[in-house]
Formats: sequence, structure tokens, C-alpha cells
Amino acid sequence: MYRTFFSFLLLCFSLSAYAETQQSPISPDLQSPRYLALIKKNTPSEVEMLFKRAGMLAEEVENLSTYDPIVFVLHGDEAHAFRHRNMERYKDLIKLAERLEASNVIDIRICETWMRINGVERSELPDFVDTVPLGPAEEVRLRREGYLYF
Repeated sequence: MYRTFFSFLLLCFSLSAYAETQQSPISPDLQSPRYLALIKKNTPSEVEMLFKRAGMLAEEVENLSTYDPIVFVLHGDEAHAFRHRNMERYKDLIKLAERLEASNVIDIRICETWMRINGVERSELPDFVDTVPLGPAEEVRLRREGYLYF
């Protein structure tokens, strides 16, 4: 188990370092800021709090369709909440996420590397959730594209 975990960490750091060396210019014609959720505790309750905050902010925006959704890249224990087997336990979180996704307020992306390590199949996740090859590298890529932490 430790070997797998260590390999995962090494892969994360390697890809993050690689992604930081790649040039990705920030678009100068960007009209409105784009946001990436900063998840620190990796808990479903933290993610739910951030979803609620995003929903409240979206209610204050007059023309929401002119904004890109807030991207949530999940690559820790918080992602377990989106597994079908945990949906009853986290039904409020899932309903909120689905509603905010449908309203284009948030965009949820789950790390495929985390999924492999935790034995999670794509079929175990709701259809409204997207996946990315490596969560930390996706965060670096988005930051390079000018996304700000939310």
C-alpha cells in the first residue's frame, strides 16, 4: 500500500513540475475572471460549503451565462462522496452539485489517477461529473490559463 501511495505522490509531483514548465499564455481578451476551487481539507463537508458559497454568489450575478463555471478538481477523499454507493449518505451534496452543474455555476472534475488507486470505476460516478487524467496537473494547467482560486 505504501509503495502505491508513494508512486502516486511521485507521479503527482513529477507531472506538476512538468506542467509548470509548459508555456500556456493567458488570454489577453479575457473579459471576466475564471475560478478554480481551492480545496484544503479534502472533505465532503468542505466541498459542500464551497458549493453553497458558489450558489450564493451566482444568485447575485445578473448575467450568469457570461461567466465560466467555477472548476472543482477533486483528487482526495472528498471524491468518495460522488460514488453511487455513498450517494444516500451525501444526497444533499449530490443534489446541490447536480443543480449547480446544470445551472453552469460549477464544473466538477475527478482525478482518474485517484480513481485507479481507490478502485473507482467511471460507472460509479454521476453523469454530470467529468474526469481528468491527473488532478494536480489539471490544477496547474488551469492556473497557467489564468484561473484564480475561489
